[in-house]
Amino acid sequence: MEKIYCLCQQLWRKSPLRWLLAILLGGAIGVITGHTVIASVSGSVSVVDGDSMAPNFPSGTCIYTAPVSGPLRRGDVVLVDDGKKEYALKRIIGMPGETIQIWRGYIFINRKMLKEPYLAKHTYTLADGKTELTRFKMAGEQYFVMGDHRDCSMDSRRYGPVDRDQIITRVPPLANTLGPFFIPYTLPSDGTRTIKPL
Repeated sequence: MEKIYCLCQQLWRKSPLRWLLAILLGGAIGVITGHTVIASVSGSVSVVDGDSMAPNFPSGTCIYTAPVSGPLRRGDVVLVDDGKKEYALKRIIGMPGETIQIWRGYIFINRKMLKEPYLAKHTYTLADGKTELTRFKMAGEQYFVMGDHRDCSMDSRRYGPVDRDQIITRVPPLANTLGPFFIPYTLPSDGTRTIKPL
């Protein structure tokens, strides 16, 4: 056994291809390890098609999405199975159990005004022209999703809240990204105008 070890050692020292063999072996190990890591992350790259998330994600933008690990948060950008041929990129606005109201171009959640710093200036949120619904109540595992370009986004204003299992993946948030927050303005009543009789 000792003789075989010594013979292998001598061949290794004399072989001019030893560095090539070492590089090939190291490369093969690297490729196998790399594929294992990529497979375990299960992320995917998608291309945005359409303007519903402009200006943050304009049409043609390549985005990386990862499986949802941990709880979903207000402001998360997610891929949603909205029943169409391809998944839709939307932002979570309303969380389970909340009541969302659209009033005078603003979003109110449980009667508190939501400020959305990621929207373009002078963006107003109006009811969908087809449904004209302005009030939505989320059930236990439902989320209210919208596009950032509110004028041309078909979202929960049209098809209602989405269930948790319709949310496929999430775009990992960038560091120092401003998220939505509430400002101290409360919806005066139920968001409807009442006319007093004369």
